[in-house]
Amino acid sequence: MQKSAFFTLTITTILLALVLSGCLASTAEQPTEDVSLPTRSAAATAQAEVNLLQNEAYALEEDLDANFSEHYTGMLVESYPQTRVVVYLTGANKEALAPFVKDLKLFELIEVKEEALSRRALRKTREALKLEMDKAGMTYTTGIKMEPARLQVYVLNLAEAQEKLKSAGITVPEHVELIEVSYLPQGG
Repeated sequence: MQKSAFFTLTITTILLALVLSGCLASTAEQPTEDVSLPTRSAAATAQAEVNLLQNEAYALEEDLDANFSEHYTGMLVESYPQTRVVVYLTGANKEALAPFVKDLKLFELIEVKEEALSRRALRKTREALKLEMDKAGMTYTTGIKMEPARLQVYVLNLAEAQEKLKSAGITVPEHVELIEVSYLPQGG
């Protein structure tokens, strides 16, 4: 429910920003183009269809995460240059998604890519590693990334983090990347 509210709020904020930016006075002369009402209507309809499919894709993501977690790794929704939904799975194919997809249009847009690890496995690794890194006194945050599926651990000082891991005898699995950043992102 929180993801859905977050995505709705994000989309609403972006649309509001676009509307407000369109209201600002422009300093450059722009040629005016006559755009017919049918053309505008067709563009608006196409955008509304994309928005609806994106909302359905995000609902699908929540369902797969909750009810297909042994195979589900992640999802990417692209709307440009063409609309497509990339679903990352381990040990499953597109047909396995059929019981979860209510809209045939959405199903047609889905492209499945194979991943070695499920999101459940990545989360399990993250939680175990977080316990050990907390004991070692590390400052970090994490994120899950695709292609390939991996856990990223963001730290402010890579050399210091590696030394703390080594001193604490913490073994970092091969699907975990340590990444030095100038500030720690919020989240995991």
